[in-house]
Amino acid sequence: MTERLQIVFSVFRSAFGNSTLRQVGTAYALFSVAEFGIWLVLLVIAYEHGGPTASMTMVLVQLVPCIVIGPFIGAFADRHRPSRVLGAGYGLQALSMAGVAAAVAVGAPLLVVYLLAPLTALSMTVTRPAQASLLPAIVRTPDELTAANVMAGWTEGAASLVGPAMAGVLLALSGPAPAVATMAGMSAVSVLLVAGVVGPAAAVSADAADGAEADGDGAEPPDARSSVGSGVRSNLAATARNPQVCVLLVLHAFYYVLIGSLDLLCVILALTVLHLGQGGAGYLNAALGAGALLAGLVTAFLVGRRHLSRTLTLSLVVAVAALALIAGIAQVAVVYVLIATVGLAGTVFDITGRTLLQRAAPPDAIAGSFAIFEAMTDFGLASGAVLVRVAIAVGGVRAALVAPAVLAAVLIVALWRRLSRIDASATIPQVEIQLLRSLPIFAALGPPSLEGVARELEPVQVPAGTVVIAEGEPGSLYYAVADGRFDITRGGRLLGTVGRGDGFGEIALVRDVPRQATVTAATDALVFSLDKAHFVQTLSGHASAASAVGGVVDRHLASGQILGDPGPVPELGPDPEGTPG
Repeated sequence: MTERLQIVFSVFRSAFGNSTLRQVGTAYALFSVAEFGIWLVLLVIAYEHGGPTASMTMVLVQLVPCIVIGPFIGAFADRHRPSRVLGAGYGLQALSMAGVAAAVAVGAPLLVVYLLAPLTALSMTVTRPAQASLLPAIVRTPDELTAANVMAGWTEGAASLVGPAMAGVLLALSGPAPAVATMAGMSAVSVLLVAGVVGPAAAVSADAADGAEADGDGAEPPDARSSVGSGVRSNLAATARNPQVCVLLVLHAFYYVLIGSLDLLCVILALTVLHLGQGGAGYLNAALGAGALLAGLVTAFLVGRRHLSRTLTLSLVVAVAALALIAGIAQVAVVYVLIATVGLAGTVFDITGRTLLQRAAPPDAIAGSFAIFEAMTDFGLASGAVLVRVAIAVGGVRAALVAPAVLAAVLIVALWRRLSRIDASATIPQVEIQLLRSLPIFAALGPPSLEGVARELEPVQVPAGTVVIAEGEPGSLYYAVADGRFDITRGGRLLGTVGRGDGFGEIALVRDVPRQATVTAATDALVFSLDKAHFVQTLSGHASAASAVGGVVDRHLASGQILGDPGPVPELGPDPEGTPG
């Protein structure tokens, strides 16, 4: 246990030391608080105008457009730099929330709020796919990616406590308009935080499409791939072909049926069963957030774990069982504890599922897969609201509390065999793929080839002062820098430095000459090595990679990093397109 704790703490220290990850994480925290807060405020506004039916309508008018348009947003996000999509999403959130606040402040009819609410929800739909696409590119190791997801889960847990509690206090003290305005301000700060984050290039581009076509993977030509509509079709087809992704999406859709049910039930319980007043819905939702925050004690131990499917299943069972128990107990203190239990178990489920989805999603469509994920979760939230309304009409509040548990039992039994196989298949090396995409030599490769190269990479921890390659020795490895900084010297003279997103060692491999310089770690660093056979094989099969490495070598020649000109990059073999390799 002590050794396990040391591993967990070392990963989190590394993650917190990543300045870009801190910026993105802080912006996401503010977004999460605003998301939870405005969701509750809008439900309360609707409930006070027309009861459960009006609240259900508010849920539907927000989520139905997201269900329909969400996959298109994901295809759009895959074609643009994820950091820019993330910033644009935060900006749209700030503007749309400000519009809602203004409408409520001037006493506009509820219909106006119904018209503005979908804009807020749609802008939020942009955020998580862009965040999911950006994270594998700004972390440095697969364990750090899990740690980033765990921290995102903690963030959402804290936000689900702070957001509703803040909304409850603001509703009680000053009304809904100031509450919504506060959430708009938080989103505006998120825009500023991510404004300086560059991040990776778009996952899908004309060049990438060219590379995919050269790989013979059946990809469409660049002109077809460039359209958002074809991107949606491609993402849906890739999802349908991936059984583990389908299972994860179905389970998460059901989990959000549970959350959608609970969102509306908290309002009903607070106002009509427990008689907690207008702010009571916020306090019950804050209990859900408190449980989610406590989940951090469990989710930290997910870092480095290979098998997660049992955790996924058990946490879902605990969440639905806790919700069902509320049906038999109407005491305020016990209801708070049970709702907190739902939050704790649900957060463990959510983080586990998101981590598995990032491992399993097609590498060229992470944002697209998570956009489908968002559409499914929105469908779940909407279905949860409808389920509560129907169950209340049939059997009252108790029936609405028990119904999700019955559905969960049926779903888990139906998917049990596939659940047991998820861990074995969800192994796509996303972090390594995103690192390769940042290197000119590999950036234009199609997804299958890129994944193939990523699987051959070997991580190497390099202490400061270590000589990785020495001038004059034969070359056998190429190195991609994931973290840290390296000095390049010849005869004791500094030629330059390289850092994350750079590579070195290609000259000796492609020119078949001794190492042209010495590379020494200036700081503690992490690199991924690729042996000469796989490096040359990649160049042999792809004209784009061979051309890129030729350009890199030419730049080294111009900067004096090669002693003389040892000649052109040799022809390494046939290319699928018939051009020189």
